[in-house]
Amino acid sequence: MFNKILLCTDISPASEVLVQCAGEMKSLGLEEVILAHIIHVTHTPGLEGGLAREARPYVEHQKEVLERQGIKVSIEMPLGIPAPALNDLAEKHEVSAIIIGSHGKGVSASITLGSVSSKLLQITQWPVLLIRTKLLKDEGECLRECRNLFAHVLYPTDFSDTAERAFTYLETVVSALKCQVTLMCVRAQAEVAPHPAQRLEELRRLDSARLERMKIRLKTLGAAQVTIELPVGTAGEEIVERARAKDCSLILMGTRGKGLVREIVLGSVAHHVARHAEQPVLFVPPLR
Repeated sequence: MFNKILLCTDISPASEVLVQCAGEMKSLGLEEVILAHIIHVTHTPGLEGGLAREARPYVEHQKEVLERQGIKVSIEMPLGIPAPALNDLAEKHEVSAIIIGSHGKGVSASITLGSVSSKLLQITQWPVLLIRTKLLKDEGECLRECRNLFAHVLYPTDFSDTAERAFTYLETVVSALKCQVTLMCVRAQAEVAPHPAQRLEELRRLDSARLERMKIRLKTLGAAQVTIELPVGTAGEEIVERARAKDCSLILMGTRGKGLVREIVLGSVAHHVARHAEQPVLFVPPLR
């Protein structure tokens, strides 16, 4: 399921984190990486050649690092607008997923600021592994945030078709790595009104039964431990908080669903998680 990855890179030290994270996916069957560096010349026409020559040594070095791990690597350095160009490359190479960094501030302070990662999440049909990267102020080195990337996965669901598709990715991860999993369904306060206690108990019985079936499936696949969370609150906030409190290494979730996320717009659950989660997030889009 993760045999070919599009790795979005630039010439910043933060890109080294993404290269390291790609290596973490070898245990999930990764065989090939497409290293993609987009020459963005919207505001600097005529400088294409110079920008490409400047970037080439950095990208070649990253290629060598991956090849030393036994991964087949090719380089793509097209001209274009980054997010659409990356999406085009993912389609051209028929990749399994895209890895991209958020450079330490979430996707962006506001989606209107137009970061590459936020725009890519809006338009792509491919799973996206979004990895927050930070620069160590004193040492000028990248802090690797993907060590033991799949050690403890948080899977939030609203039981939609897209969430079910994301669950198939979770099954692949568990089958290969026997990791720990937390299953989670968040109910909004409005859903339990006007009789909160009675309604909440009904919903929890229903949700618990569904998650128990998932738990049994994951234990059958070899999951080290599976726990269930049934909070009431704001979905995005609860996902971020539970991931932090339970020391999860990865959040794996659908990008559009019934209530969890219909679309990635300002204020949606996926956008909130992308901006505020401390962990890497694997976003799985609907099947098209």
